[in-house]
Amino acid sequence: MGVRSLSLSIPAILLKIGYLTTPTSSTGVSLSEFWAWVRYLAAVTPDADLRLTSAFANLDSHQKTILSDDFGMGVPMLWLTNTLDLRMICDGRYFLQRFAAQAGASVRRTAKRGPNKTPDFVALDGRGVWHVIECKGTQSGSGYRAVQIGEPGPPRTGGIAQKHAITFPTNYSGQRLVCGLNLGVENGGERTSLTIVDPEPEDPMVILSDELLFATDAAERATVARSLRLAGFDRTAETTAAPLGRFPWSRRDPRPRYDQARQTIVEEKLAAAKDELSRLDDRRSWQEDGARFRGRELQFDLPRPIEVGGKRVVRAIVRQGVNEDVLGELRGRALIDQPLPEENTEWADTIGATVVDTDADFARLRIGRLFTSELLLKADG
Repeated sequence: MGVRSLSLSIPAILLKIGYLTTPTSSTGVSLSEFWAWVRYLAAVTPDADLRLTSAFANLDSHQKTILSDDFGMGVPMLWLTNTLDLRMICDGRYFLQRFAAQAGASVRRTAKRGPNKTPDFVALDGRGVWHVIECKGTQSGSGYRAVQIGEPGPPRTGGIAQKHAITFPTNYSGQRLVCGLNLGVENGGERTSLTIVDPEPEDPMVILSDELLFATDAAERATVARSLRLAGFDRTAETTAAPLGRFPWSRRDPRPRYDQARQTIVEEKLAAAKDELSRLDDRRSWQEDGARFRGRELQFDLPRPIEVGGKRVVRAIVRQGVNEDVLGELRGRALIDQPLPEENTEWADTIGATVVDTDADFARLRIGRLFTSELLLKADG
């Protein structure tokens, strides 16, 4: 076990939270595309170490749990993205649903909480190695964090039990991590600390070598769909995430009547995506580092001013976009229902290392040449 200090940018953490909490596949509108930057900017004190303000630490238990969960994902995943060179990060639940649809597998029933919950994330790094990651967050101290992380057992408990839902072939299997974040509170005792453990695996759902293309399909779709949704292309994102029907697990049905109903849904989704992509010129466009992006820019007045670097910040500007070449390819082919690794899409080449650039009042998160997300804090006057 080793101990070290981490230096992470608060705006970068908030960008990561906004990215990770945006659903890959959704039939409705998700406020998680926006709210993390507005709500949590006022949650952090100006201290040198990460601490929550007393006002946020005294929220009701439900809201405190949401905040802890979000920071419990954002902090470790920002660090792990850089440390492990994570290129594609996929929700564990979506991963299993989409993988099952492609591989024709039967996946045991999963839960959103408890020991049968899928791991939070499945991620593919730059070497083609897969990692399984479970994240926990709390404001209740290091003792409760230990309970969340769990025991190796038997029986296994907490995050240690939940992360063993998926295993990959030996040559492609990387870290299997449980991360626990204990958030310090303004004028409180314990400082913020992050614990990461890597317990021994047991026999879960096994992915075989010849099924890895289906795993890659799920991870690539999740990365592209989430980027599209954040840039404002909701209909295209939905078609990318669930190309065979209403849900990620939709598949062709041998019964003609049922399959016709499925095809009708696919045609409706495709028409909506084509209509959305036909109006690309209506979207904001800009250039960064030799690539051109198109998406949206939003300005928010903060609920109350915050202090950043000695400045009184009153407004946040968020700009998010997808590579125009990717959008052009999707406009010509908005629906791909075969495994993406076999289709050799041009957008696959744009998915690269996640790079974070930060300043006191600015953060930018880039996923290769595929996606860019920026947060700029504006002072009054």
